[in-house]
This record gives sequence, C-alpha cells and structure tokens, in this order.
Amino acid sequence: MVVLIAVQTSPTSAQPRAPLASPRGLACAPRLAPDGWGPPGLVNGAPDDSIQQLFQVGDPVLVNMGRAEGVSVGTQFFTQRLEPVANPELRERGVALLRTTGWLRAVEIDEHAALAVIEQTCLDVRRGDHLVPFQWPEAVSAAATGTVSYDGAAATVLFGRDGRSMASAGQLLVIDHGADQEIAPGQRLSIFRAGTRASDDPVTIIGEAVAVLVSATSSTVHVTQATEPIRSGDRLAAHRAGP
Repeated sequence: MVVLIAVQTSPTSAQPRAPLASPRGLACAPRLAPDGWGPPGLVNGAPDDSIQQLFQVGDPVLVNMGRAEGVSVGTQFFTQRLEPVANPELRERGVALLRTTGWLRAVEIDEHAALAVIEQTCLDVRRGDHLVPFQWPEAVSAAATGTVSYDGAAATVLFGRDGRSMASAGQLLVIDHGADQEIAPGQRLSIFRAGTRASDDPVTIIGEAVAVLVSATSSTVHVTQATEPIRSGDRLAAHRAGP
C-alpha cells in the first residue's frame, strides 16, 4: 500500500521553521566521505615550527602543491579530513564523516610547494589535512511543498554534526540519497519512523528537512522542524510535485 499525504497535514507544520544554513555554514557542513577519498594536496605544517600541529586564522602553513600543480598566488583551497562517526554499525560499514576544517590562500609559490595563510576555520586546521578545490557553496531556497509517499524508496539518516548519531531542529545531517535518487538542492523531505503496532498510523512524522548539499549518492540536509531528536536510522521521504 502506498500512503500519500499532503505536507500541510504534517503535525510539525505548526512549528516555526529554522532558517536554512548560510553559505559559510554550508562550507563547514558535514558530508559523507566518498569511497577512496584522499586528494594528494596536504597541509605539511608550519614554516618555522616542526612541532606545531594545529592552526588558526592568520597562521602560515606549508602545503605540498605549487606552480607545477597549477597553484598561483591567491589560489584558495578548502582543508578537509576524514573522521569516524559515532554509530558503530556505520563505522563497520566504512561510513565516515568528511569534515571541512577551514580554508586557506597561497601567498608564496615554489615549483612543488607553497606558503599559504589560513583565512577561516570551521574548527582547528591540522597538519595532514587535505587540500580540495575551493568552490563556495551557493545559498539554497526551500522548494514548494508537495506530496509524500512513505512506502517508496525512503532515504536513511546516517549521521549529524561531528558524526553524531542525533540531530535537532536547526542542525545539519547527512542522508544516503542524492542526485541519483532524484534529490535536488532545496528539496523538502519529511523525517519519519515506522508506526508502532499499537497505532493505526503507518508512520510517525517527527520532522522536516531541506536538502542543502547534494552529491550523487548522498546529501546534507538542514533540519527545519523536529518534534524530537532525529537519530541515525530514521527515514526521510522526499516531497514531490503533483501530476
């Protein structure tokens, strides 16, 4: 049986919606680490301190990419690293958090190295963080509400901020559906759990979210409403336009 409801009937609809993340918030947003992730560019450390491991805004750092790799004065990079997630079952499956730690700008260039300055941080930049091309994320507006099917191929919540197993309204979390499953930036999603045997309702709606970053097989979504904490394993159904 396919259960269809209009979004306006959701029990969360009377709650105020959390504003969507800003572009800076999206730059620092959690992502699902793709298989085999590991760009060759690295933060090698401080130019005059072989012991320093952590870096903040304004700190100079050496990176292992230079003129031969297409870097010039003013080139920017995001700094990212992989971190484990809290859910042990996801860790066993190889699921990992791709965390953006900040971004930097090259100021002096050699053939295969550069001196850069940390411009902004999401948290501490570390020696060994990877360099990835700098592309500022676009702001996202929520799409119109639509019709939801809870018996279709629903997405699953993987993890929230810092790889945590829980999230609340106003926070970002990562799900296992992306563009390949017809998720688009701005797409609204209802967050739900299967109804209990004692209930006549097939699902319990516990929140709403909007997709703000979309890759091929995963997305980062912004929880705009929640009646209770969202957990790893909760499901999401996308809102679709009517015929």
